[in-house]
Amino acid sequence: MEPRAEIRRRTRLSPEARRNQLMECAIEVFSRRGIGRAGHAEIAEQAKVSVATVFNYFNTREELVDEVLAEIEHFMKQMLAEAYNLRGTIHDKIHRHVSLLVCTAYEKPDHAGIWLEWSSSVREEVWPRYAKLLEQSLEIIAKQLQAAMDAGEIHSVLTAEDLARSLTGFGYVMMQMINQPDRPSREEVTEFLFKYVTAPIQTR
Repeated sequence: MEPRAEIRRRTRLSPEARRNQLMECAIEVFSRRGIGRAGHAEIAEQAKVSVATVFNYFNTREELVDEVLAEIEHFMKQMLAEAYNLRGTIHDKIHRHVSLLVCTAYEKPDHAGIWLEWSSSVREEVWPRYAKLLEQSLEIIAKQLQAAMDAGEIHSVLTAEDLARSLTGFGYVMMQMINQPDRPSREEVTEFLFKYVTAPIQTR
């Protein structure tokens, strides 16, 4: 099977294009090898360039890990912004959140895989950064949920903060579902997860 990164030949790319190529390859390698094991040599092999070329863009392994996690962080923040910043009821926003994450798992499985590993890795070199991302995500979601509660749109036995936490944790169930040998459709996964996360929420 052809790898997902398309640019593989030794060609004269602009620095920006080369960096984008190497980042695409890095995400593939990190997803396959894991955050703790992926390195410059595997990325060079994937990109069909010299190891020195990879070091030219990512001087140390620490910088490489930092750049890959920054890419995943940016991607996840964009997804949340798209889900919750557009107009609609709180149920519309939650459905967008679920749908966008499911689409990520189907269309960008490397991003989803790195995010899943990162979110469960408590190693001191990567966990504080994820904990900060989680805190920011919880704040965005809880604010929307609390506004809906205050407006009488919804109510729940759970607090807005507790509901927000359930909305940052359904990815584990999602990954279990879509990685079954008999993979369900994204529509099936989306509708199940939407019912799963909104079960504690009642509409007035």
